[in-house]
Amino acid sequence: MDRALLSFLINSNHETTVPHPWERCYDVRNEILYYKNVINGSMVVDLRSPVDLGGGLYHVNNMWEDLTGSANSDDENHCPASQRRREAQPPHLIVATCCGPSVYLLVPEMVSRCPLCDDPVRFVRLIMT
Repeated sequence: MDRALLSFLINSNHETTVPHPWERCYDVRNEILYYKNVINGSMVVDLRSPVDLGGGLYHVNNMWEDLTGSANSDDENHCPASQRRREAQPPHLIVATCCGPSVYLLVPEMVSRCPLCDDPVRFVRLIMT
């Protein structure tokens, strides 16, 4: 996994551009935000919500809650303190072997099974130096 992209996803000032050779993509039909490596075709699907896109824009989706059944109460979703707590937690990157050898999922919490296929997951270590 590309260290520059991991650093961008975890630590970045979201006003910066996605590092080369990655590009940010959005599937309008499925409302999925993902990053694609234009050289080798690998992908990182971002299941976090909200995602700061910079310029005051945020991507908000329910995909994580839909896949895991971990929907929060409406009160918690609108509570600024709970949102800050979720945003402060570092995301986890897992290999989605059910989607192909070079597909990764950026998930907001630790999981032991893939939310897509229920297979055991393999984590990618997110160590930034």
